[in-house]
Amino acid sequence: MNKILLALFVTGSMLFTAPAWAAESDQVVMTKADQAIITEAAQNTVTVAQAKRLPDKTLVTLTGVIAIKTHKNHFELKDSSGKIGINLDSKLWRSIHLTPGDKVKVVGKVDTHNGKSTNIDAIQIAKRKNPADQWSWFHRILR
Repeated sequence: MNKILLALFVTGSMLFTAPAWAAESDQVVMTKADQAIITEAAQNTVTVAQAKRLPDKTLVTLTGVIAIKTHKNHFELKDSSGKIGINLDSKLWRSIHLTPGDKVKVVGKVDTHNGKSTNIDAIQIAKRKNPADQWSWFHRILR
């Protein structure tokens, strides 16, 4: 009887602590819903000027250069058509050591505000140093 109770306790403990172990992992597990969002955004590659005219919550992909870090988790992305604010989770931008001058590809949602500038809430970001390099992708868990 005691062995059964011990086995149940250990099993239950593992089940309840597994999400904590997964959250501390460097690996990101993407659900089908996460991948569907990223796939939809990848099919909607736009310029900064185009993104500023899109409706709220439109999924987009933009490519440009980080112009400046404007606030704690906010950066300004610049392309040939203009500049737009990018909101990045701190774990996301710190993991790639994002700095002004970095060439990036951002997947995210258009975020419009009444009377304020439109910006992009980043879901995924890629960075590369040289045009010949492959994109190195980093993801935010969407749940």
